[in-house]
Amino acid sequence: MGTRRFASSRARRSLVAAGVVAVVLVGAAVAGTVLLASHRAPAPLALGSPAASGAAASLVGTWKVASGSEVGYRVREQLINQPAPTEAVARTTQVSGGLQVTVAGSTIRAKGLQFNANLASLVSQDKYANYQVYQRDFFVRSIYLQTDSFPNADFTADSVDIPLASDPGPVSVTVTGKLTVHGETKSVTTKVQAQRTANGVEVAGSIDVDMRDFNVSVPSISFTKAEPQVVIEYHLVLVRA
Repeated sequence: MGTRRFASSRARRSLVAAGVVAVVLVGAAVAGTVLLASHRAPAPLALGSPAASGAAASLVGTWKVASGSEVGYRVREQLINQPAPTEAVARTTQVSGGLQVTVAGSTIRAKGLQFNANLASLVSQDKYANYQVYQRDFFVRSIYLQTDSFPNADFTADSVDIPLASDPGPVSVTVTGKLTVHGETKSVTTKVQAQRTANGVEVAGSIDVDMRDFNVSVPSISFTKAEPQVVIEYHLVLVRA
């Protein structure tokens, strides 16, 4: 009799323990789903101002990066306890550089392209409820990009020819140049959209890279793990120098 009572009590405790574990697991799954659902990432950088008409000859001269320009990255990451990856997005407005424009016949030529972004000032733009993404920024800057030693990313290209458009809308070109990140320089190709604005010119585009090609370790820390593929995004506002 006593043995049966003991066995019954032990069985009840096992059932209670199993129930508690089930509740915890369900709660964790719900919490992860809620966190995933709360994630918000900005849209990719793109042209913003409506196109403005103007003679091609008015483009001739030297142009520099102005206020309103942004450069950043977009990479997929898997946060702990999340059911699916999300996009980590960080940007900086500390961008400089410029180019020169000449016109020959029906072709606009941009030459001496040189642009610089301060990676030490990258700040995450995506958001979660009850999660501080600034923690990611600290690890990315200090451990992976090592911005104390490699504070900038640089892009240079010798020249690119842009055909004259028959309408004032955006034009698309492909630019091949050199990208330097983390002390490593690689040849890259970027698809660029450009258009006139009321105050100058704006360009936008992206570059797909693998961070390992630039000797950057793939971030993997206690609360998140990133994928190695990175989209570098840019929106540059250009005014006369």
